[in-house]
Amino acid sequence: MGEEREYKVALAGSPNVGKSTLFNVLTGSKQHVGNWPGKTIERYEGTLTHHGKRLRVIDLPGTYSLSAVSDEEIIAREFIVSERPDVVVVIVNALEFQTSMYLALQVMELTDRVVIAVNKMDAAAKRGIHVRIAELSRRLGVPVVAISALRRQGLHDLVERVLDVAEGNLVPRPHRVSYGPAEYYIREIEEVIRDCPEISRYPARWVALRLAEGDRDLEERLGKACPEVLAEIHRLREKAEKELGGPLDIVMVSKRYEVISSLYDKCIALERIMAPTFTETLDIVMLHPVLGPLTSALLMLALLVAVFSLNTGFPLNVLLAHLGLEAQAEALEKFSLAGLLGQAFDRMADSVHGVLITAGAPEWLADLASEGIVSGVGSILSFYPLILMVYLAFGFLEDSGLMARIAVVMDKLARWMGLSGKALLPIILGFGCNVPAILGTRVLESDEERKLAMLLAPIVPCQARLFVTLAVVTALVGDPFRQALMVASVYAYSLLLFVALSSLFRFTLLRGYKPPDIIIELPPYHKPSLRVLAWHAWDRSEHFIRKASTVILALSLVMWALTRTGTGGAALSLEDSYAYLLGLALTLLGSVAGLGDWRIMFAFEAGFVAKEGMIEALMIVTGASNPIEAVRSVLRGPAEALAFTLAAAVYTPCVPTLAAFYEESRNVKLTALLVLYELALAFLSASIAYHALATALRS
Repeated sequence: MGEEREYKVALAGSPNVGKSTLFNVLTGSKQHVGNWPGKTIERYEGTLTHHGKRLRVIDLPGTYSLSAVSDEEIIAREFIVSERPDVVVVIVNALEFQTSMYLALQVMELTDRVVIAVNKMDAAAKRGIHVRIAELSRRLGVPVVAISALRRQGLHDLVERVLDVAEGNLVPRPHRVSYGPAEYYIREIEEVIRDCPEISRYPARWVALRLAEGDRDLEERLGKACPEVLAEIHRLREKAEKELGGPLDIVMVSKRYEVISSLYDKCIALERIMAPTFTETLDIVMLHPVLGPLTSALLMLALLVAVFSLNTGFPLNVLLAHLGLEAQAEALEKFSLAGLLGQAFDRMADSVHGVLITAGAPEWLADLASEGIVSGVGSILSFYPLILMVYLAFGFLEDSGLMARIAVVMDKLARWMGLSGKALLPIILGFGCNVPAILGTRVLESDEERKLAMLLAPIVPCQARLFVTLAVVTALVGDPFRQALMVASVYAYSLLLFVALSSLFRFTLLRGYKPPDIIIELPPYHKPSLRVLAWHAWDRSEHFIRKASTVILALSLVMWALTRTGTGGAALSLEDSYAYLLGLALTLLGSVAGLGDWRIMFAFEAGFVAKEGMIEALMIVTGASNPIEAVRSVLRGPAEALAFTLAAAVYTPCVPTLAAFYEESRNVKLTALLVLYELALAFLSASIAYHALATALRS
């Protein structure tokens, strides 16, 4: 008996329809995460066995249409054409029927093998919305199944219909939209394109429809392979516009919405006319031009404070220390998740070291195992609670319906920075930690915007950089007003660099890039599901830890080797180590900014692993008992202090940030660019500040 055939099933749907929830429910733990070829957009695949039959489920990127406006739309339609799935399941939101049905009509124009899943039926019933499933199926000509992915309702029926279509037991005859007077021009275009083999793999009518609407991707291909065909299509479109009294694409979009409106009238029943909903009432505040941004900022600030305080103690520890509650601030840091993990790994490292020494292992091997490997793993896992909780916070905003509104009201401010409103969410995370900021760029739809946001996120001063700034300011600036002014100046300078670099990258690396327009469906507010939040948080955070850990561990071992070995073998002191020699070699670079002391450059080496390690490194090389004493030992005056602070604030990202950047971009050149541009900016900024202030003080 032959091996059971595997059926390929694609899940398609617009954002907020519950597509990812359905994917997780169907596939459970049998999932694989990769990237779509040539893109940083993730590709999720999973398997499902039903009555001995195996389904391979592919979660296509969320998209409102197949119009090739974004990378997600191109990926979705190319998959359907190139990989020819046995079934395409299109998820429609029962609460937003008219918006989510548009994609379903376009998918049915591309393939016959379609099943429609109407999701969130339970929520729709509570709001008095009833979908006549049988009537909708009759009018569309394809199987339609009512489901609630969140509550696992209707999934058996959905899989049964998918298998019916996959095995040929049920042959859908999808509804074809009639475009009225535009049909003449669609047929004409269909005739013209028969002469061009470049696009012969697509259904002829679908290509004609897309070209009638001015599909830029298909036009690009035609322009290269069959320019005369493209010229004829342009002529037909111009003729149609004159005779129909408007652009052909507007006529066709209008016709699709007429069909959707008719389906809504015939297949959707409202139990009663409802009073203004909670969504409408809350939106008066959330979408207000003044109250909206203020409320959004306060909400994000509250989430950030909660997430980072639980993980690292920051920023509540700083606030408590400034209020004179040093003991409480120290306790908060000590009993934070990162603090507890750090203590656990310190004890584990000591135990490993002791066991190996007792067993007769050489000192260098015990040090390598305890400090290089155990501490290296500890540095990875100390990030895990933070990353996990950031994704939980993101999931809360998205699943509750708040994220879409924050993106809309923040869009104007973000555009001034060269980004869309949605990009502000991950960028703001950078004030706590640059690692989740880079990982958070996954919420962005545009590949170009995501690349820009990832390049800019590390310029945002994280909490570790703030720690360095506060140590310098506290040690060398006595007046509280001047202390606050210096800290504020560092943040203002970082913002200035952020805007300037955004402009520079847009005119060079991403030439022609413009912030994408905000086209977001505003979903109704609802209580987030803990199960869904846990799925998303675990999937994304576990993926980072698994992939980035190898890079972080390798670099931790390199740094250990630099401090423990030298030209004569094992280094008996720091002055005998390669780290000292490297710090000495870098003093030429540091001297340009008044930072020519090898101890300072060694601190920058340590800062490459973790920014807070800069102060710890200064304490080690100076023999100081506290950060204040260490800073005063190496920084002699205000000019050096300012140069050191600016360099530390802009300096090359730490190892975990670089690991996250590389894993998200999968681009060595882009990662190298990030390192080089921040390194150059750090010492250029420090040099200018040092010489300017030194000159001013002398005069």
